[in-house]
Amino acid sequence: MTRTFPSRLPLAVFGVLVCFFLAAPLVIIVPLSFTQSRAMEWPPVGFTVHWYDRVLSDAEWRSRVTASFEVGMGTAALATALGVPAALGLVRGRFPGKLVLSGLLLSPLVVPVVVVAIGMYFVWVLGWRVGPIAIGGNLAGTLLGLILAHTALTLPFPIIMVSAALFTVDRNLERAAATLGASPAAVFRRVTAPLIQTGVVFGFVFAFLGSWDEYIVASFLTSAQVTTVPVGLFSQIKYAIDPNAAAVSALLLAMSSLVLTLMLLRGGRQLLGEGLKR
Repeated sequence: MTRTFPSRLPLAVFGVLVCFFLAAPLVIIVPLSFTQSRAMEWPPVGFTVHWYDRVLSDAEWRSRVTASFEVGMGTAALATALGVPAALGLVRGRFPGKLVLSGLLLSPLVVPVVVVAIGMYFVWVLGWRVGPIAIGGNLAGTLLGLILAHTALTLPFPIIMVSAALFTVDRNLERAAATLGASPAAVFRRVTAPLIQTGVVFGFVFAFLGSWDEYIVASFLTSAQVTTVPVGLFSQIKYAIDPNAAAVSALLLAMSSLVLTLMLLRGGRQLLGEGLKR
């Protein structure tokens, strides 16, 4: 024990410093949202919830929150609906070009987002015709356009989560159900779906969070009628850096933290239940 402690101490110190570096902006922004000063300055002056009341009572910010929530839920639902069958095909299917298809579906994770945003902007505004089929056009600045764009960006999350869940499923359970006369749809509904539901939920939540705080693509595709919270936040700080921006940032942080906490609690309960069964 005494021999390994000195070698682990630098690694532990380095880990603490990295965590502090990552958390430092959060530690700063939350106190700034309660300052009595009209400008964001450190250290904060006094304590007030005026800026939260101002943000929550502002009709423009309420419309932005509503738009972000609608886009996030629509994106999560569509990405999950597409990601579950895609994950099933990639994990269980055997067909030519499987690796190429997998790379294309997961490419939003590695392609620069600004490149995707520029391409989507031209397709969403001008449209793209493939033979008799017209894709896009007049979708920029609409709720549907943002949902479709964010779905393309967040689709890898449900695919990865559901694929990971499928690898843990015992195939003998599915084979037994099929042997007893269950159709493929019944096998999935009665056997596979309950076993991968945690992966589906996690994929849904990650897709929602990916849409909730996405800025680059949204900045290309939003309009005066449909503006998300990140776009409104960045637009505001271009002209005035006041505690309103800190209050909005703190609310975004609270929303994301709440969702992630609920996910961790759900995952912890499932692991505990599996441990008790064993």
